[in-house]
This record gives sequence, C-alpha cells and structure tokens, in this order.
Amino acid sequence: MATIAGKNEAVRKKNSIQSLARGLNILELVAESSLPITLTEIANQAHLTKTTSQRFLSTLCSLGYLRRRENKSYVLSTRVLSLAHIFLNTSSLVRMAKPYLDELSSELDKTVNLAVLEDVHTLFLYRREVRRFMKYDLGPGSKLPCYAGALGKVLLAGLSNEDLNKRIDKIEFYPITPKTILSKKRLRQEITETKERGYSICDQELSLDMYSIAVPLLDKRGEVVAAVNVSMEFNSKDSPNLNRVIKILMEKGKIISANQGYNGPYPSYPR
Repeated sequence: MATIAGKNEAVRKKNSIQSLARGLNILELVAESSLPITLTEIANQAHLTKTTSQRFLSTLCSLGYLRRRENKSYVLSTRVLSLAHIFLNTSSLVRMAKPYLDELSSELDKTVNLAVLEDVHTLFLYRREVRRFMKYDLGPGSKLPCYAGALGKVLLAGLSNEDLNKRIDKIEFYPITPKTILSKKRLRQEITETKERGYSICDQELSLDMYSIAVPLLDKRGEVVAAVNVSMEFNSKDSPNLNRVIKILMEKGKIISANQGYNGPYPSYPR
C-alpha cells in the first residue's frame, strides 16, 4: 500500500510541469552565476543535453528574461530585473518598515539594511546608505552569504533546528576577509550566542572596515521573517555609544514587529 508521503509526491508530480521547472532552473543558474555563463556550463549544471538547454535558452531570450552576449554566454536581461524591482517596491514589509528604518538611519547617522533569508543567502530588500563599506554596491536584490554577516546570523537563528541543519549543510564557506566564519561549528556557536543576547554581531567578517548589529523582525505567529541591521565603522565596538545604538535598534525592531501583528516578548527565537 502506498504511503501518504508517496501519494503526496505522486500528486505533486502529476500537478507539475517539468519543462517549466527546467526553464526556471536554468534562469536561476544564470542568476546565481557571478560571471556570464555558457551553454556548456548550463547544460552540465542543469544535467541536460546541449540541444535541450539551447531550446530553453532561446525561449528565455525571446521572452526577454535572458540576453545572449557576443561570446555566446548568457546573462540576465532587464525584464528579470524589472520584475524584481516591482516586487521589492510593492512588498508590504518594505512599505511598512521604510519610515522606521529611515528614522533609525537619521537618528544614528548610520547605514541601515532590511533583509530576508533566501536559501543560504541574505537577500537585501531595502538599504539606506550613509557610508559604503563594501567595494561593490549593495541594494534591493543584492545577496550575501548568510554565514558572513549580522543579518544572516539573525535569520538563521530564527529557523527551526531541522531547517537550520539543512541550510548549514548546504553552505560552502569561503573567506571574504581574514575574520570571516569558515566552519559549521563556529557558525552554530554564533547562532547560539545570537539567541542568548537577542541580537547578532558581525565583526569585520564582510569588510575589515565594518562592524554591524542586527535584530529580528517577527510576524503575528512569532516567526522571524526578516532582519534589520545597523552598519558602523569597525572601531564602533569599543565606543561608549554602542549600547545606545543597540537600544535604539532593538526599539525599532520591536515596533516594526508589533506592526506585523507580533505581541510577544521581543526579541524571540525558537528554542
């Protein structure tokens, strides 16, 4: 007799369109590549023949989601970026949180970010920049590895143990600075400390010029759905003003969470 799980899987397969799934997978492969990606690379990573991959690529190009460069490599086209921009600008969380984040940035004269967890990356939804610490631009739609920043640690701390284990097992650690976390054991320790103190710390892990603090945003179910951080100069950790920054950041996190329907103790993480 088929198990319930087996029946559910059969239903999912019956209701799915394999060609659509393959096309979206190819779109994600192009999006996740840091450099323009070739037909051969796409075929290998998607486990498809070159002929099949070429058909998908031609379709995505004709629809405006991909662009074929002169050297026969592929990159995202403006239509994808336009869709992302529309989503980020119409997100109810961004619209609701933006006035508080702008107020936080102005009060502290610091860079403030709002982000969510996407697989093993931190996805930025909003940024008010006072000072740039990275060599490249960060803004809505930008991604960073979740293990390397304060935002990612808070978002990981908000996961159930089962989900956390799955995500950590998928992480491929690489050094961004000499202080970047490079082991699962160290990351788990940081997550435990985040839960104990209520906020997370990034101490020069993304940039040797930067120190940052992040707090969670909770919804009406008490689940961590996003995170907010304040980015500061690296020597801010020794500043007598740091406790004030943490206090104000916590207050804003609590207010935004309350506006999402959360009315429990703040901050809160699964145990």
